[in-house]
Amino acid sequence: HQRARDRASGGNKAERRREATTETTMRVGLVDVDGKGSGFPNLALMKIAAYHKAQGDEVEWANPMFGKYDKVYKSKVFTFSEDDGDYYDCEVIKGGTGYDIHSKLPAEIDAMQPDYTIYHIDSNLAYGFLTRGCPNKCKWCVVPIKEGKVQPYRDVDDIAVDGRTNLILMDNNI
Repeated sequence: HQRARDRASGGNKAERRREATTETTMRVGLVDVDGKGSGFPNLALMKIAAYHKAQGDEVEWANPMFGKYDKVYKSKVFTFSEDDGDYYDCEVIKGGTGYDIHSKLPAEIDAMQPDYTIYHIDSNLAYGFLTRGCPNKCKWCVVPIKEGKVQPYRDVDDIAVDGRTNLILMDNNI
């Protein structure tokens, strides 16, 4: 009887389930609260961009006046950076140490290769960390609190990909 119902309804359960879970393309906006002129690209935003592009989503720097988004990510590394006060009529996700010392990217996004195109970074240049954490306990620094003791994070071969041979290692202890 189930097969007859499946045929009458236009397909089997697996096909209906696949159709029901097929997501439409999202429009994603990014906000680098610390500013693109801070000297370093925001690796978290670069990985978020890569993740969403891999899902088939449209990703761009958020424009509060003219952009219509399904989701906006605001990333703030430094607590002293003034918060972004722009309003977006969508889900807004705030992340980074500047907002919450305990915030972290989901493992699936953190594992992504950064999307260097959003910052127009030279095709030979890569940014990354070999380790996370710090052995020092400077009173003014949040790294030991946020990341703990030094621990391996990525291999140099995981950073130097796609012909990117000039590396800027951003580790706190190199």
